[in-house]
Amino acid sequence: MALTPEDLKDLHYSIHRMNSVAAVFRMRADNAMNDKFSALADLIDLYVMLCQHSVSQGRDFVRDGLAITEEERTEANTLFERVFEGSPPAAPAAPAAAPSGKDLK
Repeated sequence: MALTPEDLKDLHYSIHRMNSVAAVFRMRADNAMNDKFSALADLIDLYVMLCQHSVSQGRDFVRDGLAITEEERTEANTLFERVFEGSPPAAPAAPAAAPSGKDLK
C-alpha cells in the first residue's frame, strides 16, 4: 500500500522526534564515558537511520517494520551485544608476596 501524504507527514514527524531524543541521548552518552551507554546511543542512531531509509523507499516503518540488509543486521547485533552482554572477566591478579622475616623488623 502506497504511503499517503498524511502517512508521510506522520512518519517524518516521528523521525524528527526520534532524532531530537537521539541527539540528547548522544550528548548524555558522550558525557557518561561508559562504553555500554555509547553503544546504546549508536544503536538508537542506527534505528533512526533505518527508519529514514525506509520512508525514503516508500515504506511505513511503524506498520511494516524495517527491511534491513545483512550488514545492518550484523551491526545491530554487535551493538546489542556491546550494550547487554558483559565483558569477559579479567584474569585474577597475582597474590601479593608474603613478607619476609627481615621486612617485619
